[in-house]
Amino acid sequence: MGYVIPILILVAFSALFSSTETAFACVNKIRLKHMADSGDKRAEKALDIANRYEQALTAILVGNNVVNIAASSLATILFTAYFGSAGAAISTVVMTILVLTFGEVLPKSYAKSHADKLALALGGILSRFTLLMTPFVLFFGLLSRAFTAKEETPSVTEDELKYIIDEIEEEGVLEEQESDLVISALQFDETSVSDILIPRVRMVALPSDATVEEAKQLFLSNHFSRFPVYEKDMDNIIGMITNKDFFRLMCGEFTELSEITQNVIYVPETKRISDILRDMQHAKTHLAIVVDQYGGTKGMVTLEDIIEQLVGEIYDESDEVIHEFQKTAPHTYTILGSFSISDVCSALDEEDAPAKVPETDCTTIGGWVMELLGHIPDAGETVEHDNFHFTVLEVENQTIQSIRLEVTPPPAENGESK
Repeated sequence: MGYVIPILILVAFSALFSSTETAFACVNKIRLKHMADSGDKRAEKALDIANRYEQALTAILVGNNVVNIAASSLATILFTAYFGSAGAAISTVVMTILVLTFGEVLPKSYAKSHADKLALALGGILSRFTLLMTPFVLFFGLLSRAFTAKEETPSVTEDELKYIIDEIEEEGVLEEQESDLVISALQFDETSVSDILIPRVRMVALPSDATVEEAKQLFLSNHFSRFPVYEKDMDNIIGMITNKDFFRLMCGEFTELSEITQNVIYVPETKRISDILRDMQHAKTHLAIVVDQYGGTKGMVTLEDIIEQLVGEIYDESDEVIHEFQKTAPHTYTILGSFSISDVCSALDEEDAPAKVPETDCTTIGGWVMELLGHIPDAGETVEHDNFHFTVLEVENQTIQSIRLEVTPPPAENGESK
């Protein structure tokens, strides 16, 4: 019976190693860093271990294996003394149950639920133990590097981060608006200006030789705060005029439109909006002209357009509220032709959304429908693609303004439609 207490002590050490392994695998590094920055010494040690987890894990696994083998060896001696040749088999069964239950499952379950608390408590002990096991850590580290090719991959991918944000929202930590803002911020750096620009055909601009009265009528009829100014044609944008400066001209501070024409910045259609935002900040302007690969005017983008990618549509008192995407009936939607294809796929109900965004050179749903038809349509024309049935509702200036999309749901497993 003299072996019983040492065996129990070794199983307790096994539980300690197992719980430590899980605690540092699940610990919240961000919370630890915040505590460490606040001067918590225990958090500093725990964070250091978490950042060197591979080394600590090697020490833990070596220690855990040593105590498990020692406990099994002592148990074999004990049971052999009592049961003879059958003792080894009995020892294997008993120790397997004992180690699995009290040395693995229970400690790891507890550690997973109390990871931060245990990491703070065990950080100092594990730090000293890892130092003690340095020869083993170095040896197994070299062995691991010799047999495994190290791939430089981020610890958390963007998709994983989005999943984490969705989980946090479901748990009630973040409001829906807050999580939407975070997701928008993640996507912000990936968005190119070609995805959000106001196309050339929709631009309202003022010729450089326009009269003050013509400029006045343009401001009154369109309610925009600024207009591009072009010379000869729209491929030669030379600046812009703001309503504030035009009001000063009307009050007599200036006499010519050229005196209030401000410079604009020019950006390629492939440039990311995050970079354009910085360009606008440096240039202290709210408008950029987007040019194509040939130097022609592709469209324009305003500061408001860029900010809306983060916070959603912004309306002022002069804006007409236009719904780009509306569900009008089950599996039926009314969509503006200028709505992007990727946004359509995201906005559709889950059961209606395609497995992937359709492959096309077009960026807008109206452009894609026109591509499917092969010509400029009249209102009422229809076209189908897979389970999508499109009806053109409105056409203006050779551009599809709005469409109706009807989605045929896939058949259910029993062969009936949903």
